[in-house]
Amino acid sequence: MAKPTPLQLRNIVMALLMAGALVWNLSISGAWWLTAIFSIGIVLSLFSAYLNRPGAQP
Repeated sequence: MAKPTPLQLRNIVMALLMAGALVWNLSISGAWWLTAIFSIGIVLSLFSAYLNRPGAQP
C-alpha cells in the first residue's frame, strides 16, 4: 500500500474532525442544517482523499 500524500492526510483529518462535530451537533440536538453541512463536508473530504491517491490518473 502506498504512503498517503499530505493532502490525503489533511482530508482524512478534516473528515474526522467534521465527524466529531457531527456527533456533537446530534448530541445537543443542534440545527438540522449544521448536520447537513457536516455530512456533506465528510463526503467531500473522503472523496477528495480518494481522488488524490498516489497513482491516480489525471
